[in-house]
Amino acid sequence: MRRWLPPLADTLRRCGLSAAVLLAGLCPAAAGAQSGTPEALKAEVVYRVLMFVTWPPERESLGRSLQLCTMGDGRVDAALQALAGRPIRQFTIETRRLGRSDPLAGCHLLYLPAPNPPLRPVLADLPVLVVSDASTMLEHGAMINLQIEDGRIVFDVELYAARRVGLAINTKLLRLARYVRHQTGQP
Repeated sequence: MRRWLPPLADTLRRCGLSAAVLLAGLCPAAAGAQSGTPEALKAEVVYRVLMFVTWPPERESLGRSLQLCTMGDGRVDAALQALAGRPIRQFTIETRRLGRSDPLAGCHLLYLPAPNPPLRPVLADLPVLVVSDASTMLEHGAMINLQIEDGRIVFDVELYAARRVGLAINTKLLRLARYVRHQTGQP
């Protein structure tokens, strides 16, 4: 564990809080969030992650909204849809549920619940933050992967993939990740 984290980590453990709470920076609000479902907590982590990601200027200047796109109809998808209307920096979150043939144009974030090989070449050059909670998704194109470990929501980051498409992930977020890959296949 990093030198500056032990006192903070001890405090978080005593409070029963996770990285999602640290990202929120709000102990009282987070304590209430901890009683939510795992899906709601994952959606909250995604919301907090959005605060620490910057898209290329042309993508952020397209409007006053961040398009959160989902594929699938699971419980995490429903929890992510509930983020619609919430503010992120100077933006407001808009959500779209995509079908298999819907274009990804306009999406800032795409939640994929499982590998989708036909999408991989399409996403290779788009500045879209790909998020998943399937355990092997970092190998299948996800940039942020959410997992439950010891009853807490943790996340891993594929930094190389994010940088390759022009996304900047703040180091504050990277410090909270369980691990950060700098190149595909390397922790």
